[in-house]
Amino acid sequence: MSNISPTRMNLLKFKRSLQLAKSGREILEKKRDVLMVELRNFAYDLQRVRIELGNKLSEAFSYIEKAAVHLGIEKLRIITELTRFPIEFSVDYRSIMGVLVPRIKIESEKPHPDYGFLGTNIYLDIAFKRLSESLDLICELAELEESTRRIAEAVESTQRRINALKHIYIPRYREIVKKIEMMLEEREREEFVRMKKVKSLMEKRRIASG
Repeated sequence: MSNISPTRMNLLKFKRSLQLAKSGREILEKKRDVLMVELRNFAYDLQRVRIELGNKLSEAFSYIEKAAVHLGIEKLRIITELTRFPIEFSVDYRSIMGVLVPRIKIESEKPHPDYGFLGTNIYLDIAFKRLSESLDLICELAELEESTRRIAEAVESTQRRINALKHIYIPRYREIVKKIEMMLEEREREEFVRMKKVKSLMEKRRIASG
């Protein structure tokens, strides 16, 4: 306050700053509320996909165990080492209240078993199918985990800005406005008293000269 001149211009300036800070807080609070809804939705979907993927992988591994019993561990190891299929992903982004969240898609065709069916069994085929079906869920899980992390960080960042406005800037601007108004009022009172004295002195001189 010692560096701020108590002028009408500064009073208007800090009144505008106070109003902008209040408006900014309201906007940020609305943004935070929308992001909180999105965060809850992402967290719910994340938990759902985790359970679904876990069940799908558990089923696949159970069939792998059955295949190992019938084929033998060594033969199953050789089959898995010889089985290769490339998978291509694409990552795009969309904006939620200014927060970029990813969208992950599999661009390549779904993998098909490239091992010979002779000498294998249906358990291995089912396991391969379940693992193939898990790829979409893995992409969805990665998408949801990253989106949840980004939204959570945005909520935290927005709340910090709200707190700064609410507890630092708004009280500071309000106090500055109050002090400038008090100093201007005091200056006006002093000017009023001075003018009254001048007027009284001039009246006395007028009477004395008349």
